[in-house]
Amino acid sequence: MRYGIFSDVHSNLEAFSTVCELYQKESIDKYIFLGDIIGYGANPNETIQLLEGLNATCICGNHDWAATGKLDTRSFNPLARAAINWTKKQFSNDQKKYLNTFPLIHKENDFICVHATLNHPEHFNYIWGISEAALNFPLFNEKILFVGHSHKMGGYCLRGNDVSYLYEQQIKLEPGSRYLINAGSVGQPRDRDPRACICVYDSDARLVTFKRIEYNIKAAADKILENGLPDIFASRLYVGW
Repeated sequence: MRYGIFSDVHSNLEAFSTVCELYQKESIDKYIFLGDIIGYGANPNETIQLLEGLNATCICGNHDWAATGKLDTRSFNPLARAAINWTKKQFSNDQKKYLNTFPLIHKENDFICVHATLNHPEHFNYIWGISEAALNFPLFNEKILFVGHSHKMGGYCLRGNDVSYLYEQQIKLEPGSRYLINAGSVGQPRDRDPRACICVYDSDARLVTFKRIEYNIKAAADKILENGLPDIFASRLYVGW
């Protein structure tokens, strides 16, 4: 099986459209979305429609929950809260119902998915480094845990009792090791690379591959400004931070 695994679109239609075009060339058998289809960007309706068209298996992100009223926006910073309040006014009841179907956790044969962490997934905590990653390995038995949320691609490997950080473009799964993989962000990368980021997992080849894709950043940024959303959501697209 070839899985297209991606996260954190954040209403960025230009990035998501480009990603979908690339995925069409990748012979994907199943799409899995790791959460946060909305927030920050100017096209929540259109990105939700694209996601529905992929027939992807979806899990919820904190922005998805906040936009449907499941998460108190007081936990967000003021700018992110402003984006959520704007987004709530844009999408339809049917789209809200669609977002409400997203679970917190999804399991496949040899991997498990969550937006943030398995340690209290409803709290949407971050994995910033080895110490946070190590807390999650005892919580799953599968070969891989796929996450998003930090907007930073990369991974962690557990060999014996040791956890190490991985930043290779391709990660070959080794017998006896287990992995935590962050798929990065389609619509708002924060690893100092402004290109959209996606992940392909080939379960037969036992290979995880990250792909970075250039897209029309200016078009996405201009629409953010035209809709009166905070300037930082536009400017950070150019620098990937």
